[in-house]
Amino acid sequence: MPHRSSGCAFGGLALLYNCPRTATVKATSDSQVWGASGTAFKQMLQHNATKHQAETLKFLDSTSIFEGLTKKQKIGLAEATFSEVFEDKARVVTAGDLQTAIYFVKKGELKEFSGGSVKSTGEFVDGSEVRRLGQNECVGEAQLVSKEPFNNTIVSQGRSELLCVSVAELKVILGEDLGAVLERNVIQQGLKNCPLISQFTAGQRTELLKYVQVKDFDAGAEVEIGARFVVVLEGSLSGKIKDKDVKLGRRDYLEDEALLHPSTSSEKKSLVAGEQGARVAIVTSDNLASALKGLGASAEDASDFTRKMLLAKKVHIFRHLSEEQTKRVVESFDTKKYSKGDTVIKQGEPGTSFFVIASGELEVFIKDQAGEEKRVRSMAKNSYIGERALLFHEPRTATVKVISQDAELWAIEKATFEKIIAGNMQQQLMNRIRLQDTNFGLKDLIQVKVIGAGAAGVVRLVEHNFTRTRYALKRVKKVDGEVPEEVQRECSLLKDIDHPFIMTQVNTFETKKSVYILTELITGGELHGAIREIPTVLGRAQAQFYTGSLVIVLEVPKFMRLRYRDLKPENVMLDAQGYLKLIDFGIAKKLPDGESKTFTMIGTPHYMAPEVMRGHGYGTEVDLWSMGVMLFEFVCGYLPFADDLDDPTEVCTAVLKDTLQFPSSYKDANGKTLMKGLLTRQPRKRLGSGLGGWEDVRGAEYFLHGHAGGSLFDKLLGRELQPPWVPKGETYCDPEELDVSLSSPLRAPFSAGTTSHKKFLVASCS
Repeated sequence: MPHRSSGCAFGGLALLYNCPRTATVKATSDSQVWGASGTAFKQMLQHNATKHQAETLKFLDSTSIFEGLTKKQKIGLAEATFSEVFEDKARVVTAGDLQTAIYFVKKGELKEFSGGSVKSTGEFVDGSEVRRLGQNECVGEAQLVSKEPFNNTIVSQGRSELLCVSVAELKVILGEDLGAVLERNVIQQGLKNCPLISQFTAGQRTELLKYVQVKDFDAGAEVEIGARFVVVLEGSLSGKIKDKDVKLGRRDYLEDEALLHPSTSSEKKSLVAGEQGARVAIVTSDNLASALKGLGASAEDASDFTRKMLLAKKVHIFRHLSEEQTKRVVESFDTKKYSKGDTVIKQGEPGTSFFVIASGELEVFIKDQAGEEKRVRSMAKNSYIGERALLFHEPRTATVKVISQDAELWAIEKATFEKIIAGNMQQQLMNRIRLQDTNFGLKDLIQVKVIGAGAAGVVRLVEHNFTRTRYALKRVKKVDGEVPEEVQRECSLLKDIDHPFIMTQVNTFETKKSVYILTELITGGELHGAIREIPTVLGRAQAQFYTGSLVIVLEVPKFMRLRYRDLKPENVMLDAQGYLKLIDFGIAKKLPDGESKTFTMIGTPHYMAPEVMRGHGYGTEVDLWSMGVMLFEFVCGYLPFADDLDDPTEVCTAVLKDTLQFPSSYKDANGKTLMKGLLTRQPRKRLGSGLGGWEDVRGAEYFLHGHAGGSLFDKLLGRELQPPWVPKGETYCDPEELDVSLSSPLRAPFSAGTTSHKKFLVASCS
C-alpha cells in the first residue's frame, strides 16, 4: 500500500465524485493533517466553476469568431474550454501540424513566424516574424474553415495564458463545419424574428432554409429587387425602403413589407452593399413561393394566414391546440364586413360565433337593471370577442356595435369549431376555460374530502359553492409567520406556466397561519401506479405516448431556464382522459439571467443525472437524463442503474459508473439508440443538449415510427391518441392512510400514495 508523507493529499476523489472511501488511512507516526470539510470543498468547486464560466463567457462574447453563436452554444463552449500556460519561447503550434484545438490569447503575447526550424532541444530558430497576437486574438480560426495544416509556427513571447477548445469538442457542440454553423445560426435567428416565417414550426423553418441563397456583393452592388427576405452575414447594406433610410449591419435582417402588405409592392426599393461589400442570405420571391407551396400555402395567402395565426395564438383556448388544429381553425375563419352602427352581437342572445377584428373599431355596451345601455369599452384591430361561445351554450353578456366607418371581422361558427375540435380536446378546453375564473375567495369553497398529503401539506377536494367547479386545495402551515421557501418558489413558477400537460395553479389564499394553494383537480392518479396496472412492460406506442408527452412539457419556452430536477413517475399524474400532468415543482429552479448552472445536489438518486452528483454544476440537461431513465423503466420494466439498491451512496456510485445494459428481451434498435443518447454521462454529448436542441430529440427515429400520417407530438397536443391507460373513475389516496380530517392541522410529512420501493428525495448523497 502507498505511504503518504508530508505534502501529500488524499480524499479528494471521494469528495469530487461523492463516492465511498476506497481505502483506510492510518497515522504511522504523530502527524498533523490539514483538511477541508465536504461542504467547504463543494462550495469552493461551485465558486471556481461559476467564476470560470463567467470569465470564459465574457471572453467568448468578445471574440468575433463566435459572434453568431447562440447563448446556449456559447455556454457549451465555455464548459468545454480549458486554460493552458506557455512559458517564454514555448511553441504553441508548429508549421505542418494538423489542427487539434483552437486557441485564444487570454494573457500575454504570441509571435507568428514563417520558415525556421526546430532544434533537437525543441527550441525554434531562424524564423521570420510575420505578426504578433495579443489579448482576445485567435490561433486556428483559418484552419477551422480551410481544414488545412498550420502554415506557420507560433511561439509564446514571454509567459502567456491561452484559452483552448479541442476540435473534437467543437465538433460535438457546433458540428463539423464551424463557418457553415455560424452562418446558419444567423439565418435561423433572422427567420425566427420574421412576422411571417416565425409562424412556421422549427421543422418547417428548417425546410425553408433549403430555399435560402447566400450571395457575396461587392461594394456598391445592388441587392436584387426580387429579394423577399435578407439577413446580413458579413459587411453591411443600406438604402431606402418606403422613403425611409435603412441600414443593416451584421446579423440584421429585413423582411420585404410587400409580402405582408401587398399594396406596397409597386414602391421602389433599393439596397446596396457597403464599403466592405456584403455577404447576404436571401430568400427571393420565387423561392419563397416554392417554399410556401411545399408547406401548403401561397405567397398571396401568406400575409393573411400569418396574421390570423398570430392572432389565434393570443386567444386563450387556441393556445392549447395542436399546430394542425390551429391551422384548420384559421383556415375556417370567414370574413364578415360591417358598416358604422351595425350590431355584431346582442346582449341576451345565444352565442354561436367567435370574432377577430381584422380592421375597424367596435364598442361594447351592457344594459343596466333599468334597461339602459352603458358603454363599457372600445375594441380595436386584432382584438377578439366570443371565446366562450365556441364551447358553452351561454347567452351573450354584452352588445357589441361598430363605431368606425366600416369594419372587417374574421368569424368562426360554433358548429364549424365543433367539427374541428371534438371529443377529448373539446372537453379539455372547456375544463381549462373554467379555470380562468378566479374571482372568488376561500369562503366560496366547500370542502368535500381529503385526497392527499405530502411534505408540504394536506390536499383536499373542494367545490365552488355556486359554479360547482371542483378543485384541489393544499394547505401549508407558515413557519414563524412565513410561507416556506420551497412553497413560494413552486407558486411563483406555476403562476407563470399555462400548459395542458402541467398542473394549473388557479389561485393562492393566505391567512395568518397558513397559505392555501388552489389548483385544478387531477383525478387519474399517479403515472407510477398506472404503468403497474398494465400487465406487461410498455410497448413502443405506449412508451411513445408518455415519453412524447414529457418532451412536449420539457421543451416549452418557460422551461428553457428551468431545471425541474425531480422527473420521475411519482411526479407525473394522469387526468381523467389518461393524459399526463406534471406536478410538484417544489425543488424546481429557474436560473436568473446570466447564469447557466446550479449546484444543489437534490432529487431522487435513481433518476438523478451524474453531473448533479459530481457537484461541478449542471444545466437543463439533467431533465433529459431523467426522461431517459423513465423511458428505460417503461420499456424494460426496471431501472437502468441501481435497480436492486437502496442505499443512496451505492445508488450514486452505480449511476456514475455502471454500464448501460438492455435486457435480451428488448429488441427495439431505435429505442436503444434514443436511450443511449439520453443516458450519455457527458452533458454536452447528451441527446438534446447539442446544436439542434429539442429538435434532435423530436427527430429521433423512435418517435417517427408509426406516425407517417402526422407528428406524434401534434397528435398528443391535439389529444388524438388513445392513452395506454384510461383511469376507471377517480383515483385518490386512501383517507384512512392519511390519518387527517377536514378540520385537522397539517400532519407529519410523508409521500402520499407512493408505493415505490427505492425512490427517495435527497439533499446530499455523500
